[in-house]
Amino acid sequence: MIIVVDTNIVFRGILNPQGTISDLILNSYSKFDFYAPTYITDELNEHHQKLLKLAGLTEHELNVLIRAIMKKIDLIDLVTIPPNTWLKAKKMAENVDEFDTPFIALCMELEAPLWTGDKKLINGLRAKGVE
Repeated sequence: MIIVVDTNIVFRGILNPQGTISDLILNSYSKFDFYAPTYITDELNEHHQKLLKLAGLTEHELNVLIRAIMKKIDLIDLVTIPPNTWLKAKKMAENVDEFDTPFIALCMELEAPLWTGDKKLINGLRAKGVE
């Protein structure tokens, strides 16, 4: 099964490396194929210092953990997503969370569900009739 992974799921996996989310990402390769837009790496870099502080890991430990998790997620370059898909995704994200447009667009392109813990996004999309 193909699943698009949102950044907050990766953050949760990093912040709790012994937890269920990390376990699923790292050990369920026979059941799930995880995907994310390359944009996720920008978000990881942007929040690196915050993750370092919250995770209580050394720089080296954090980098090893990030590499391990990201190795299990196939990254898709956003330029491969057709403009009409972008427009539809942008409309879905409008008034919800426009920063999630790349994840929504990738879900549409791959015809796959989004794994997210972002309640604002979940509720906003449901209000627009998206499940």
